Amino acid sequence: MALLHHELTVALADGHEAVIRTARPGDARPLVRLLDVIAAESRVTLLMLPGQIPAREWRRRIAAAAERDTSLFLCAWAGDRLVGNLGISADAHPASAHVRVLGMSVARDSRSLGVGGALLDTAIAWATEQGAEKVELSVFAHNTPAIGFYERHGFVREGLRRRQFVRAGEYHDEVLMARFLAPES
Repeated sequence: MALLHHELTVALADGHEAVIRTARPGDARPLVRLLDVIAAESRVTLLMLPGQIPAREWRRRIAAAAERDTSLFLCAWAGDRLVGNLGISADAHPASAHVRVLGMSVARDSRSLGVGGALLDTAIAWATEQGAEKVELSVFAHNTPAIGFYERHGFVREGLRRRQFVRAGEYHDEVLMARFLAPES
């Protein structure tokens, strides 16, 4: 079972604090609200559209992550408000068992405050403890703030998939990024 052993309280750049912890089933509805708002932003940063993934599906995903020792689902709370989430899990292919796949989102008004960095650092530490050797993710090519964020946290660009996704009738390129946790042998 993959759970953090404790909650982590982090000081944010605006003087407030956020709590990073393992997601719980009760986080599903706040997660829907958070992701629907992010999905509705004018600059596309998520594949999903608002209203596309219901709370029951998020409850299922949270429970599935908790059942596997190769997955972790985190939430970041600032007071009584969910301001970020992160999921990390083992690559599905047996030949890639050393790889973890990561996805995360942070509320617009909580970006550049340290929420994303705290979520990412927590997940990287957990993946390293689990023996993972590589963490990979993808981001829309036009999302230069996210690309810069990941590069500042040790990720490198591995590739570009042109016109990889269609969202609301518009094509989007995907940048593939990775961070290596173990030295190459």
